[in-house]
Parts: sequence; structure tokens; C-alpha cells
Amino acid sequence: MIHTLLASASIPLDKIQAKCGDPKDFNTKQKKVILYAYNYGSTKGLGYTMAAIAWQESCAGEYMVNFSDPSAGIYHAHIPGVIKKYTKYKDVSFVRNFIGELLMRDNEFASKVALENLLFWQKNRKGNYKEIIKSYNKGFSWEKNKSKNKSAEAYYQDIRMKVLKLRSYIPKYTKAYNNSLKIELEDKNQNIKNTLKDIQDSRKQQKNPIKKIESKDKIFIMPEP
Repeated sequence: MIHTLLASASIPLDKIQAKCGDPKDFNTKQKKVILYAYNYGSTKGLGYTMAAIAWQESCAGEYMVNFSDPSAGIYHAHIPGVIKKYTKYKDVSFVRNFIGELLMRDNEFASKVALENLLFWQKNRKGNYKEIIKSYNKGFSWEKNKSKNKSAEAYYQDIRMKVLKLRSYIPKYTKAYNNSLKIELEDKNQNIKNTLKDIQDSRKQQKNPIKKIESKDKIFIMPEP
């Protein structure tokens, strides 16, 4: 019966599978996630690492939850670990759901969790990058467990390769994003100037001219967040 239902309601996988293999194929949302992760981590010298982890764990924000871990967010933070470190609540289903939803909804909180975890291991492993990444993935467990060490080693190699690729692509993303933002702000400023001009012209027609803005009074247009 179950097989019949699944067959009759087959999921169009081609429509839900995101492109995760190469950053040049990322969509706009994925590029923004990668840039966000990079900018958040770059203040601590871990920008490319944060971006690589976001790419590795969630396909740059496309797959935000793993029920088997359970983990969630753009970096797939381990939910029980987040509950233990950042709350005083018991690890029960309701709290897991709440924290999971928070990690998926709030990229800043998810980034805080990921960066603090990396910084903890950076200190603990005395700056050994390979051990930092292996420990980020498996904690201390890889040290005395061959299977977990093999898994942690593979994770490190994945992150290392992604960092190398992102060193080529993130500067391009940043330049394209900044150009796009510049054009957007210029358009907004031009629209505001046009609106002010229309108001001035309208008031002139009503013989109630608008007071001219002195040259010393500069207009600054704050970009929207």
C-alpha cells in the first residue's frame, strides 16, 4: 500500500535538487549565503572556511535540515549541542524543533554558533588547521576511533578543496554583488531626486517655491538593509 502511494505521488527530484558541485552554477540565493558566511568569518580569518562549511553542509543554504543528526541551518549545527551550550532547557522534542527553526531562520545566530565552534577548536588545537576542521566535524572522537578518523579526514579534504575553489570565486561574487548594489542605490537615489524635482516643480506652479537646500546641507540616502 505504501509503495503504491509513493509511486502514485512521485516526487519530481529534478525540480528540488540544487546544484552543489561547483560555485559557478550557484543560484542567486546560494551566492548570497556564501558571501554572508565569508563576510561573517573573515573578521576572524575564517571567511573561506565558513563559506566552505556552508557549501559542504547545506549546499549553500539549499538544504537546511538533516533529521538524522539532527542538525539545522546553513552550517548544519548539531541541535542537541546548541541546546546544551546556548540554553538552559532540557533536550526535548519541542526545544529541538524551536532551536532547529531558529537556526534555519536566523543566519546570524547560525553563523555565531559555527564561528564560536571553530574558534574553540582553533584554540584547543593550537592553530593546526587540519585538526581544527576534523574536530569541528567529529569533536574529540576521531582521535581514538579509526572509522570516525577516516570520516573526519574525508570531511577535512572536502573543506580544503572547497576553500581552494572559493578563493577563485568569492572575489568575483563580491565584485558582482557590489556592482549590483551600487546600481540599485544609484537607481533609488535617482528616483528620489526625480521625486524631489517633481515636488519643486509642483510648488513652483502653485507659486509657493520650495526652499533651496544650501550646498553645505548634504543629502545622504541610507541603503535599505
